[in-house]
Amino acid sequence: MDAVSSLCTAESRLIAAGWRLPAAPVPRGAYAPYHLAVVTGATLVCVSGQASRRDGTPIVGICGHGADMDAARAACAQAALSALSALRQACGGNLDRVRAVLQLRGYLRSEAEFEDHSAVLDGASQVLETAFPHMPRPARSAVGVTSLPGRSWAEIEISALLDDPG
Repeated sequence: MDAVSSLCTAESRLIAAGWRLPAAPVPRGAYAPYHLAVVTGATLVCVSGQASRRDGTPIVGICGHGADMDAARAACAQAALSALSALRQACGGNLDRVRAVLQLRGYLRSEAEFEDHSAVLDGASQVLETAFPHMPRPARSAVGVTSLPGRSWAEIEISALLDDPG
């Protein structure tokens, strides 16, 4: 076990890895930043798509021939941090209530010929694996699209199961 994964909380592991959660996202349309559904002993939360933004400014890019894959993965990581911020809000401020991240969906602004969507989405998966190192990996979809809000490079959605508050 490395030093980062041995830290006590999901947020401390993210901070130790050099990531910070931004302020909780504000909806930019007719949707909620997350949806909670209570199931026996737990709550299902579906976080709305969070675009790659840093301090509210879109991280603009497009996956294609000659694209900077590290920058694309970093854009996915930033979008995942925003999704975790919405998840933290749904958890009442405590990401340690997350029992499981069930699904990760990534939409990547891409040229038609681009084929490495999964490799780009690994940037978001890395954030989740850092925050929740002992959880199994979620189901995952990587989808190429022609446009995203603000010409953002990526948009991330996550669905998770939360332990009911004690």
